[in-house]
Amino acid sequence: MPPPPPGPKGEILGRLNFATWRADPFEFLASLAKRYGDVVGFDLGRSPGILVNGAAAVRALFFERDGCLRKPEFVKDSNRGHWGDGLTTLEGIEWQTRRRLLRPSFTTRAVAARLPIVAECAAEMLDRWAAGADAARELRMLTARIAARMVLDADVQGYGAGVPCSALLPMDEAYGEDYASMPGGDPTARLIMTRPRAPRRMDTVLAIVENRIAGGEPRDDALSALIKARLPDGGRLTREEIIGEVIQMLYAGHLTIPAVLTAFWRDVAGTGAAAAIAAEAEQMCATGVPEPAAVSRSYCLAALRESMRLHPPAPILYREVDVPFELGGYAFARDVAVWVSPRLLHLDKRYFADPHCFRPERFIKGGLAGASASVYLPFGVGPRACIGNQLAAHQMVVIALLAARRFTPAWIGNRLGQDPAARSGSYYLTDPGDAT
Repeated sequence: MPPPPPGPKGEILGRLNFATWRADPFEFLASLAKRYGDVVGFDLGRSPGILVNGAAAVRALFFERDGCLRKPEFVKDSNRGHWGDGLTTLEGIEWQTRRRLLRPSFTTRAVAARLPIVAECAAEMLDRWAAGADAARELRMLTARIAARMVLDADVQGYGAGVPCSALLPMDEAYGEDYASMPGGDPTARLIMTRPRAPRRMDTVLAIVENRIAGGEPRDDALSALIKARLPDGGRLTREEIIGEVIQMLYAGHLTIPAVLTAFWRDVAGTGAAAAIAAEAEQMCATGVPEPAAVSRSYCLAALRESMRLHPPAPILYREVDVPFELGGYAFARDVAVWVSPRLLHLDKRYFADPHCFRPERFIKGGLAGASASVYLPFGVGPRACIGNQLAAHQMVVIALLAARRFTPAWIGNRLGQDPAARSGSYYLTDPGDAT
């Protein structure tokens, strides 16, 4: 039988580890990897964990052992909230079935069809910025509006005047509530999931779902696709399954998109990238919304990817062992926490030269090494990588390009105030979709 991974364990070291973690979580994780290697066992207080780091180990974990892992309940709780399960909270065969069912909504063709919605809503947000509106609030509201349009063909009360949508969502249903979820409800826990989620009352959303199921006019949105989708046995999703999925979709990007774009504008400010993006914006957006193929080749996307390398929206991915397994010659026992840190990987000199420097050129013309899929993971990796990663990235590029035609990155960064991705102490930030 293989041994457990090496590392600082036991009651005394567990207390010391916890104090070090609280002072600087990523310095603590980096010190573990530096001293013990890419697979490290450690205790935080009395809680055992294993850090998995490095391309080979991460690839083996998420591609070969993913079926042995489960999401912890406190992570599911932050996504599920007051409502039912969806792609981000399902496991096993139910998750596999739902993932296959949703995949057509996130193809390149589906992304292209939805980018005009992003451009329209972004233009209205930029008008509000110019008029002096709260930039941070409007950026989060932009995320909510885009989700409402794509998922429900609805808009938000007070926004989108004259847009022919099926309904208007009240502000509280669109904006949601800020929520912190922690293991066992313990506010001193090693990890706390902080994110916006749907409030307890979603009356308008429920009414839209009920009307569509009852035979309302089908529309080109995610809700209509869910209603008419067929399961492998020929059946359809239940009302409760549709509601759970719809509500998770509405809130999937509320944390990620504002945090990523805020960090992006700060990274670009004062660099040559700002002028390059402004020039690209004039070229790509002069005649309308850019095509996905053009977005995929853009310098702006390269800069966004580099910003997500420096500031990954999910700096820690957290799983628990459901079925014991062996990896790298070490035993992973049932119920042990498994940690992977995209932030640690993204700053690893083995994979990124001058890792603390902002260099968008890394992501131009396949500049990353072949191991990039296992060391660059802003949207997760493996079977449960975010299903909406292409949509999210293209959406953010369109917003950034339109903003570059009107404002400088420094102006935007000053208007947005503190980076919402900046946290201290115990925390866990999620990425969109299925990777949380």
